[in-house]
Amino acid sequence: MTTESEAISWHEWGAAAFASAANERKPVLLAIGPAWCRGTDEMHRVSYTDPDVVQVVSEQFVPVRVDPDRRPDIGERYTLDGWPTTAFLTPSGALLGGGGHLDAARLAVVLRQVLDAFAARPDASTREISLSPRGVAAAAPPGPAAAHLDSEAAGQWFDQQLRTQFDPTRAGFGPGPKRPHPSALKAALLRRRPGSPDELTDIVIATLDAIADGGLADTVEGGFFRYCEQPDWSRPHVEKVLTVNARLIDLFLTASRIFDRAHYTERAAETIRFVHDTLSDADGGFFASQRADPDYAALTTTEERGRHGEPPVDRSVYVDATATMASAYVLGASVLADSSLLEFAATAVDRVVMETYERGGGVGHIVNGRPPVRGLLCDQVAASAALLDLYEASGQDVYLDMPQELMAYCQQEMWDEGDGFRDRTRGSSDHSPPIGLLREAHRPFALNCDAAVVLGRLAALTDQTHYREQAVRVLASQTSVYQARGLDGADYVLALEQLQTLTGP
Repeated sequence: MTTESEAISWHEWGAAAFASAANERKPVLLAIGPAWCRGTDEMHRVSYTDPDVVQVVSEQFVPVRVDPDRRPDIGERYTLDGWPTTAFLTPSGALLGGGGHLDAARLAVVLRQVLDAFAARPDASTREISLSPRGVAAAAPPGPAAAHLDSEAAGQWFDQQLRTQFDPTRAGFGPGPKRPHPSALKAALLRRRPGSPDELTDIVIATLDAIADGGLADTVEGGFFRYCEQPDWSRPHVEKVLTVNARLIDLFLTASRIFDRAHYTERAAETIRFVHDTLSDADGGFFASQRADPDYAALTTTEERGRHGEPPVDRSVYVDATATMASAYVLGASVLADSSLLEFAATAVDRVVMETYERGGGVGHIVNGRPPVRGLLCDQVAASAALLDLYEASGQDVYLDMPQELMAYCQQEMWDEGDGFRDRTRGSSDHSPPIGLLREAHRPFALNCDAAVVLGRLAALTDQTHYREQAVRVLASQTSVYQARGLDGADYVLALEQLQTLTGP
């Protein structure tokens, strides 16, 4: 048994770790996995405590561990086939190869293979080793950006996606694992017009009912799990992630207004209660997640669960996740007629903005963690959206001023004309120069769609035309790629619907 003193000493991602790898001529072992992931926890408890693995890693690798919730920019570029990811890098940060979960015996073999490959080509800049049948999924370049919004065609395409991907037997979309697709369902809700086909309404209601009443919902304590492994909404992966629950609260509150169904209102209210009891920080803000524990989730009473003991909560307070939940709380305050939700949302947003904001540098990513991470698009966009929600609910000008500054920062530091916003500033996000794949531009599709909506809201609230023009440019940068994403292209359609409501066609 490996003792704690003999365990692997993990490095933070940063210049120091890669400098050590270069000086010592060692490859980097990069372990990526979020705090809520049971497989990540298992690999660190079992595979990375095996004596043979500990010896080889400690002596011949520079081990780096990254939580992709804490560093989404690293996770976007280096995650291979989900989490946990086991990746191997050169000292310059180039990807040698990698895969997913490895037990101790397989990991020991792979470590030797990597060392042999690295010894043969220590400066390799391309992938040499594949531990996974799928390998690395390279993102396709967006190609020439369209100069227009695909307004009419996008709606027709989206309606067809709903029809063709809908599972008529079990509801939801696709024949395999079921996930909730909140953007697609919300886009479908907002596209309802007088005379809209009943078929599409039926698809939305059937899927909402499956989410509310199937394995995705925790009917004991409230809240939603991340997704279901089986097509019939069974075998849920039982981690509870803040952003997933925020989007489903927003979805069910929106649906409850449109369909006037008490069941949807109750599901949203139950989820808010779970979040407030388990994931809210008394100082303001929300904790990131609760780890998966299938044994706990299988218990059907609160008494049984109390005897078992709650799964651990990742008490990190991320700006983007807290802002997303705060927006859901603002909507909840209106739909549920509960002013305490608005008050807590304001407290949460005030805290994460005040504690992370730097003049000329936007907001940071994490409130209660070190080293600090800054310059991420996700935080500026989510914080701006929540601030605008608070402005519309309270009329306080301070909530309108800050989003204008944050989006100006994005325009200055992350905008690539014709291609959209990058996910991070061109410079440092952690007080060290960009390393490896972080030097490459990544322009996230859904975030650019969200940014376009924020800019459209600013146009409507300030009556400044340059915000509308910028909103159109941002969304137009995604016109050439949305259809390739299948139903996930709904973020483009959702943004179109919201922009047209805000600023007209």
